[in-house]
This record gives sequence, structure tokens and C-alpha cells, in this order.
Amino acid sequence: MPARVLVTADLHYNIARSRGPAEDLARRACELGGDALVLAGDTAGADLEPLRQCLALFAGFPGRKLLVPGNHCLWCRGEESSLERYERILPQVAAGEGFRVLDHKPAVLGDVALVGSIGWYDYSFRDESLGIPEAFYRAKVSPGAAAWLGTHEELIAAHRDVLTAAQMAIGARWRDGEHVRLGVSDEEFVEMLAAKLARQLAEMEARAERIIVFLHHLPFAELVPQGRPGRFAFVSAYLGSRRLGEVLHRCEKLTDVYCGHSHWRAQRRIGRLNVVNVGSTYTYKQLEVLEV
Repeated sequence: MPARVLVTADLHYNIARSRGPAEDLARRACELGGDALVLAGDTAGADLEPLRQCLALFAGFPGRKLLVPGNHCLWCRGEESSLERYERILPQVAAGEGFRVLDHKPAVLGDVALVGSIGWYDYSFRDESLGIPEAFYRAKVSPGAAAWLGTHEELIAAHRDVLTAAQMAIGARWRDGEHVRLGVSDEEFVEMLAAKLARQLAEMEARAERIIVFLHHLPFAELVPQGRPGRFAFVSAYLGSRRLGEVLHRCEKLTDVYCGHSHWRAQRRIGRLNVVNVGSTYTYKQLEVLEV
């Protein structure tokens, strides 16, 4: 008998303009029902109470409830650790509302396995045409924003001779730089996640006939929005990683991949994979229905 999996992402329940649309989506999901529900990242932010409140909206959903964290879910307060949030705190909060963090334990529905990962970024999706030195990506601030903020004088000084007027006109920053404390580099975190995802996929290949993966970040460059202004082109570096896509392509039983993060709806056939970016925005929430 087919199973029904509902998928959404980027509910951002800590943001005022997202709360109403998220509540409407939760009502629809509970009314529709299914065998599993997956929230694919950025359910809320640093404050854990909006996360609890958002998860509680799905109390009436009859099937399994699965959570994939997003980068905003790793935002910290004070001296908190983002890795501790990922590994210990988020699973505890999720369990309190009847959810399980899919990253840490895949789910099996009959002969179908559901595998999850927050994913992350390693700047492999950066727009090379901008010519911005990698040091700015590591600092998570564009040249124009670095100058405007007045907090990155050494960074500007170190590259003053090569920075162009066009680069200095780009004003963007990635707020993970202020709120995420991993204790490792972004590249190291990607490698940790890629290794974990590869292990889980191998385990599920031995147990299931079909595998579906849910990430927050983008695993394929084909999903990166193109032709956008410079400040958006700069932040493409933080949308995902090619490394994750490499891991996915090696899994022979993988058929479908769902992600979020970019707030940009997309559906692509990438190799043999059906790949969907849910495309929820701050004011519109998309609910995907997958019959497996």
C-alpha cells in the first residue's frame, strides 16, 4: 500500500510575517494527514520557544514527524555551541513535541527509507564571475558591506589593491557569521556531514528498496538561482555544497531529493534523480505531497 509523505521547509516561525502562513500550512498538513511529515530546515531560529511552538502546530498529524535542522536552527545565544545544538539540544526539543531529528536516525516506511541532513556550505557554489577574494566568503561579508560595517578594516586593507569598484558596490553579509559557532570550519563541517550521510545511505541500501533524502541546503549547483543582483550572487556561496551532491549520486537506490534554504522553487531531473526545492518564502509556505 502506498505511503504518503508531506514535505515543507523554511517555516521561520520566529519571524512575524511567517507565523500566519506557517500556521495555515500546519492546519492543511494535519487535515491532509499522511504516514510521515518532514520539516526540511529553518523551522525557527536562536530562541527555542518559537521552535517548540511551531512543532506543536503539528500535534494533530497522524504519522511520523521528522525534523531536519536548518542553518537558522544552529543560531546561538551567549556562549552556546552550534554543534551542541545540532547533536543534543535540537533532538531533545524535537522529542518533546513528538518529532525526531532525521539527521541522526533515518526512518523506514515499508520498503522506503527516509534519510536527512542539514547539509551545509563550503563556498563551492560561489559566483566566480564576481572575482571576490575567498577571505570575504570566510568572513561572511562582501567587500561593500565590510567597508560599510566598519568592522573588517584588516580584511579591506589586505585586499585594497585588488578590490574593484564593482566589488565594493556589493553590500551583503551572511548572518551565520554572527550567530553560528561550530568550532570547526565550514569545509570541515561539510565533510563531517558528508561522511555521516554516506554511512546512512549505505545502511539504508541494505534495508530498503528505495531511498528519499531530505536536506536543508542545496546539494546541486543546478538549483542555485541565476541572474540575480550582486548581493544575491554573493550569498550563493552559502546555499550548499557540491560535496553533498557527490555523495547522493553514488547511492543507487536514491530516487528523490528534497531541499529548501534558497526560498526559490525549483524542480530538476539531475542525472537519474528527481530533485525538488520546496520554495517556501517568508510569506508563502509550500507543502509537497509525495506518494511512495
